[in-house]
Amino acid sequence: MKNFKQLVLAAALAAPFMAQADLKAMDDSTLASVTGQDGISIAGDFSGSIGNVAYTDDGGALNLNDIDITGFTIDDNAPLTVDVVTTSITPVGGGAAVATKQLAIGLPAMTGTVSVGKINVGGAYSAGALTGGSNIGGLAISDINMSGSTIKVWGH
Repeated sequence: MKNFKQLVLAAALAAPFMAQADLKAMDDSTLASVTGQDGISIAGDFSGSIGNVAYTDDGGALNLNDIDITGFTIDDNAPLTVDVVTTSITPVGGGAAVATKQLAIGLPAMTGTVSVGKINVGGAYSAGALTGGSNIGGLAISDINMSGSTIKVWGH
């Protein structure tokens, strides 16, 4: 057991030196050609469902049931991007513009469908359920494209 502890201690002491073993100095001309990356990219396949969306007005209701969000794909070669940018913003009420750091979310082209299984109108909606009313069919929204849109978020 004593030999094992000594081996672990020796490895722990040697690790920092081994990690730096390949570091090499760079001259100015080599360093000038180095580029870095910032921000993150997000890609993937997304889907979900919503059981019910209800709009009520004076006791009447519009009820959307069985909502499915399917087939939304954000491709690796055109991802959602998240970056920090600086924008010059004039305060509300005027004054000098202020350089403001913002979180910028770039939305890509997305494919997919949002479908509503049932649209019910009339009747009443209470305690999470529609009573009465008429089913007037369903709805599908396809090929939603948010390409080129940017959402910016910052504190004030």
